[in-house]
Amino acid sequence: MKKTLVALTILNACTMSTAFAAADAGTWYGGAKFGWSHYSDTSANNDFNDNMRQATDFDTNSDNVGGGIFGGYQINNWLAVEGGYDYLGNMQFNGNNGAAGGKMKSQGLQLSLKASYGLSDSWDLYGRAGAMGYRAETEAAGHSTFDTGVRPLLAVGTEYAFTPSLAGRLEYQWVSNVGNENQIGMTADASSVTAGIVYRFGQNTPEPVAAPAPAPAPVAEAPKTFNLKSDVMFGYDSATLTNEGKAAINQLYHSPDLQSATGNTTLVIGYSDRTGSASYNQALSARRAQAVAEQLIGLGMSAENIRTEGRGATDSVTGNTCDNMTGSALKNCLSPDRRVVVQISGQ
Repeated sequence: MKKTLVALTILNACTMSTAFAAADAGTWYGGAKFGWSHYSDTSANNDFNDNMRQATDFDTNSDNVGGGIFGGYQINNWLAVEGGYDYLGNMQFNGNNGAAGGKMKSQGLQLSLKASYGLSDSWDLYGRAGAMGYRAETEAAGHSTFDTGVRPLLAVGTEYAFTPSLAGRLEYQWVSNVGNENQIGMTADASSVTAGIVYRFGQNTPEPVAAPAPAPAPVAEAPKTFNLKSDVMFGYDSATLTNEGKAAINQLYHSPDLQSATGNTTLVIGYSDRTGSASYNQALSARRAQAVAEQLIGLGMSAENIRTEGRGATDSVTGNTCDNMTGSALKNCLSPDRRVVVQISGQ
């Protein structure tokens, strides 16, 4: 019954699929294991030697240590072929009726298919099924005899990858009927529980994922600027819009550039030339800016989005180019400074 349950467990593991944590397909691996061994379902006859023939029954000490080395080839993400050498430990036995004791020890070469089922990227369960070519030997009363054969092998285990190349495993293995009692006087199933270390060759180390570059800070769109000449918009020294000025503002309001930004903040700035006092020029420029703003509002622009400023003779366009002029020549030269600027923000 126990053998049947083990076999069913192996077959169930072999039929699973989905995620896998085994070595990369097409690569080799190797490792070593060490742990506890146990002989069970022991049977014996008394045909050891003249001394042991006196015994009609045997007592056994079935627990010992075992281990081995192994290597394998990963066929695909879930299936590998694995082989190796196992030392199955030894079993002490004692016969009754005064018969001398002895021991049985065994070892073998194994070959199996290993099927894995991934629980995560690093951890999987696996099952192995195959065969072992064994050599079993009994020693009693100074005599030894050995037997060889091939027996079925089953194993289940779990494997955890510490890195892409290095993993650890914990495994239970069972080999049926090691030894021929008609040849060496004893036979037993050999089981073991071992912990092992596995090195995987040629694994693809994942490239480190670079942190995404921070999104660039949004660049504010430059404001749209429209220059209106005051000499066209107003009479000299006046803040009342002329018919030409109203027409110019109407044309500006219906232009595609302004229509696409009517909901944006709009700043209307009035400027004057440098003739006259600074306070007078500032007040005149403010009134002219207000006149342009009111005309835009009348055409449909929201009053909440419009601000006005008067900046007088600041930010001169002509600079010192008119310094040597007087009278009407100076007035005409300073004409570019007399202006109203409409700025519409980019947001």
